[in-house]
Amino acid sequence: MKKLIIGLLVLGLIVVAVLGFAGGDLLTGTEKTPAPEATAAPAAEDAGAEESAAEPETPAQDAAPEETGGVDYEAIYALHDPEEIVMTIDGQDVPWKDYFYAFYSQAHGMEQNFEMYQYYGMAMGFDSQADDEGHTFADLVDDSAEKTLRSLFAVERFAQEEQISLSEEAESALEAEHQDNIAYFGGENGTEEDLTAYLESIYLPQDLYWRILRFSYQSKENENALFGAEGEKLSDGEVLAWMEENGILSANHILVATVDLDSNEPLPEEQQAEKTALARQISEELQAIEDPAEREKRFLELKEQYCEDGGDYVFGPGVMVQEFYDGTKALEEGQVSEPILSQFGYHIILRRPLHADDVIFSPSGGQSARAMLRDERFNARMQECMDAQTVEYAPGFEAPYVLDYYTKPSYAE
Repeated sequence: MKKLIIGLLVLGLIVVAVLGFAGGDLLTGTEKTPAPEATAAPAAEDAGAEESAAEPETPAQDAAPEETGGVDYEAIYALHDPEEIVMTIDGQDVPWKDYFYAFYSQAHGMEQNFEMYQYYGMAMGFDSQADDEGHTFADLVDDSAEKTLRSLFAVERFAQEEQISLSEEAESALEAEHQDNIAYFGGENGTEEDLTAYLESIYLPQDLYWRILRFSYQSKENENALFGAEGEKLSDGEVLAWMEENGILSANHILVATVDLDSNEPLPEEQQAEKTALARQISEELQAIEDPAEREKRFLELKEQYCEDGGDYVFGPGVMVQEFYDGTKALEEGQVSEPILSQFGYHIILRRPLHADDVIFSPSGGQSARAMLRDERFNARMQECMDAQTVEYAPGFEAPYVLDYYTKPSYAE
């Protein structure tokens, strides 16, 4: 089942993917998500990078995942008339049909994740503990549904107050996405009626569908208006200050390995002694060069000649092995380190200056510092909008408790 990812806010659990300042898969289908194929952990791109966290054990090939689910969504939906106003957000009415869809999308997303975890042999359900405060996943469905709606209202209200409208390009992209939805859910000759039938099958009202579809485009327009499409409205000084506050460092390094980099097995003692002597020789030669430009030029020459693995990286805490991070932090810009020993061997590090448009390295990919600050600032601005919202529920309305409509076995123990 294709998932149409729309960026709406949910709790940071195992619920759904995250996009923009918020997260959510708001066009979740009713078909079960197939369990993912087990894959090996990706190799670190550099011997200075932290080792990846252990992956779940690969399940036996003949072991079928146990069926999960069992929420009677029809019974929950029947609790209220679809047009009944069950809450207001900043004075705007929210009918039951909209609230229920937010509830359904979060609960059903959790169910799909329970299936995935069970495929890997980890039994989880709505009565499993979700946080350190003792809440279960069932406890969090209603709160997540509310926040989903509030995030939608926050983006819309901000756009109205700041008079930010969608560009022609965004409007065209939105319509193209709608046509893609028709083609996907209706086939090659799909029609609006096919898409409408699908939306009804997942309890998604037409008007809410369009609001959700606009959400990611409007959110991006809001972000662009505040900070620029590439964060260009942020000054270099702001970005550099943010990098320093977050412990971001820049370094080039030469690795003289004392282990076999394929097997991680230690080299014979005689070879290790040779590597130790070589690392000292490289470091001493570089430290003896007084001119920074000449030092860097010679560093690159020696790197070409001796480096067994290494790179030119911008990184934050926890990305590289601790010895590498601490060794870099102890240097002044342009300074070369003594040989620093880690589990991989000796690192000779050249600390480099930071730049506002540096790409910050992570084993899963990088993002520019300017873009990261842009996203952080926008997230904070949208959170301010949500914090200022007035949310009121209709007198007598009680949010449904998903476990009251759940018929599958308990996973609490």
